Amino acid sequence: MPMVEVIHATPTPTTHEQKQAFAEEAVEIFHDVLGTPHGRLRLFFYQLDWEDSIAGLLSDDESGETT
Repeated sequence: MPMVEVIHATPTPTTHEQKQAFAEEAVEIFHDVLGTPHGRLRLFFYQLDWEDSIAGLLSDDESGETT
């Protein structure tokens, strides 16, 4: 059973609509390219705090500008 894990860290959280759009595209790609039956793909989103990512740790502020 295929599985996709998305680990995401940005200054602003990912919206439900963005996650839903990603999930819909992933299901279609796995179905069309790999032949994965609908309902068999497992997809998980993990939202990391911005401060816990390398970009967040090296940024000057929460705008995402790195030093």
